[in-house]
Amino acid sequence: METYYLKRYVRTGPGQTTGTITDKIKFTAENAAEAEASSRRKFFYSAEKMNWERDFALLEDATGKIIAHWFDEAPIA
Repeated sequence: METYYLKRYVRTGPGQTTGTITDKIKFTAENAAEAEASSRRKFFYSAEKMNWERDFALLEDATGKIIAHWFDEAPIA
């Protein structure tokens, strides 16, 4: 299993793709594709939904490489 980080941010302004980190969630997955699918299912469609006008998210591997980014509503895989 590999380690991944889902980082949630609040935007610096409307439509911006920069912001302040609000949440960093560490989890494991078999590979990047599974980590991306898991992020969408577990974190974006849970009881704590994202406010896409205010927030965005990045998925990174353990080295800090960005695997996926969501600047608007993330579809379920």
